[in-house]
Amino acid sequence: MMTYDRIGATYNHTRRPDRRIGAKIHKALSATGTVINVGAGTGSYEPLQTVLAVEPSAVMIAQRPAGSALVLQARADSLPIADVRLMRRCALLTVHRWTNLEAGVTELLRAARQRVVVLT
Repeated sequence: MMTYDRIGATYNHTRRPDRRIGAKIHKALSATGTVINVGAGTGSYEPLQTVLAVEPSAVMIAQRPAGSALVLQARADSLPIADVRLMRRCALLTVHRWTNLEAGVTELLRAARQRVVVLT
């Protein structure tokens, strides 16, 4: 069982986004094109330009709000997507839970054309 399948059942009710963090994310990604949000969770810090969210936990996926970006249940260290060089990658408050940090970062870099944003 994934960690967030255990601890995340009420995540979108007990965790609230911090506006200061949201502003930093917006600044880092505001001038970019489309984004793939890796380790997206419930989407609380998801950039507006997100076209695909990647999240391993079904519990977290179930809490994403209606109208959120399309979500793919997968892990950061083996993204089941081809190189999409026009997209930027972001990983927000997630890398501390990755089972293989090096593989996850390698996957983020594999297809990013210009920018990978990691906030932890």
